[in-house]
Amino acid sequence: MAGERKSWQKAFVVGTSISSTLAIVVGGGFYLGRYLDGLWKTEPLFTIGLMLAGLGLGGSYLVITLKKFGASDDKK
Repeated sequence: MAGERKSWQKAFVVGTSISSTLAIVVGGGFYLGRYLDGLWKTEPLFTIGLMLAGLGLGGSYLVITLKKFGASDDKK
């Protein structure tokens, strides 16, 4: 029973970590892109580019974290 509780708690922590990191990276790319577009008058270029870069970084973090999560569960 205690093992089951720890496993869903660990999955919950990993899931919230992934989602919050993805939101922060994409949101940060959006706001930084808006700032740079306003500074250099290149309206959607930096906003779209940095959001896509954030999405790529967040996706790679997702893959790496899920691989580590799966590997730690297989060792038991």
